[in-house]
Amino acid sequence: MSYVPGLEGVVVGETSISHVEGDIGRLSYRGRVIEDVVDMPYLEAMYLVLFGETPGEDELQLFQEYLFRFGRLSEAETRLIASMPTSVHPMQALQSVISVVSLSDVRFRGRDMDASHGLQILAKYPSVIAALHAFRGGGANIERFSESPDYLERFLIMFTDQKPTPDQLETYRIVQLLQLDHSFNAGTFASRVISSTLASVPAVLAGAAGALSGVLHGGADQAALHTAREVGAPELAQAYVDDLLASKGRLMGMGHREYRTVDPRAAILKPLARDLCAGTALENDFLILEALETAFNQRMSERGKEVWANVEFYKGVVYEALGIPSDFFTANFAMSRSVGWLAHFMESRANNKIIRPAALYVGPTVETKVA
Repeated sequence: MSYVPGLEGVVVGETSISHVEGDIGRLSYRGRVIEDVVDMPYLEAMYLVLFGETPGEDELQLFQEYLFRFGRLSEAETRLIASMPTSVHPMQALQSVISVVSLSDVRFRGRDMDASHGLQILAKYPSVIAALHAFRGGGANIERFSESPDYLERFLIMFTDQKPTPDQLETYRIVQLLQLDHSFNAGTFASRVISSTLASVPAVLAGAAGALSGVLHGGADQAALHTAREVGAPELAQAYVDDLLASKGRLMGMGHREYRTVDPRAAILKPLARDLCAGTALENDFLILEALETAFNQRMSERGKEVWANVEFYKGVVYEALGIPSDFFTANFAMSRSVGWLAHFMESRANNKIIRPAALYVGPTVETKVA
């Protein structure tokens, strides 16, 4: 028996939700390439990923109303958030709240109760994250709820306490669409493992959020921005990369296990980040990131390798330009990726088998007693 560290290249299941074709740099949701998906309204893309079909006008309206109806926090949820130490990272807090949210027995259009409960959790994500942010900022307006019917606008209003401009809302829509699903990444695979035990939907989504919180997964955007600020200026990027490679360090946000060419999500996000940061206080951060990418590409090319920036590399400056501080980057990622987690929960439950891989034992052998 042998094994592959990290299960790299090992097929562990089937999915029809998203397809990552890393050799040609293509990502698709339900057969639609990401370049087309980013032109879709956010709720329409959510519906596609969740249910495998594009909703009609009536279905889309009912979907929007369902998410709005269950988006407000209960008093118990608000008290829970207010009871948490402000030193707790937002992802730890989010994981805790998601696992115990209040759920209703009202189903969504004949869907089963698990799927309906999952949708109710997705509905609460904007309010939970905004409340966590408000509480960490001093507790003001922790219970506020925006009456905007638009899912993403509702979040930005609650989080930043102001109505986003059309350009800001459009940018946020694209960033969140890029993150809805990405095949069997660590968080999604964790969700399927938990789901296979017949655990509850809150347990599945909370467990996936725990996996996403790691710096090698959802935390890379925060780490990349921190690196840019550590470097300080674009002209210092080459020396930083050389020192990093000499010490066998890692440049977070560069490279991706699945893609052997440019990450198609990064190809969409980078020009968005450039335009958004131009002429602002974040322009220097963007230019440093770009210089780091160029320097790293050059050194990798000299070694006969191609390593490109992934979607996390430039995402941090985009989030900050939208008024989202770095410690809430991953929580915003989770709000989007929870759509994929729920889709995988429903897909895996349709033909469930508990996930129980074998292990290669390398410990001491059992000593046999001689009679």
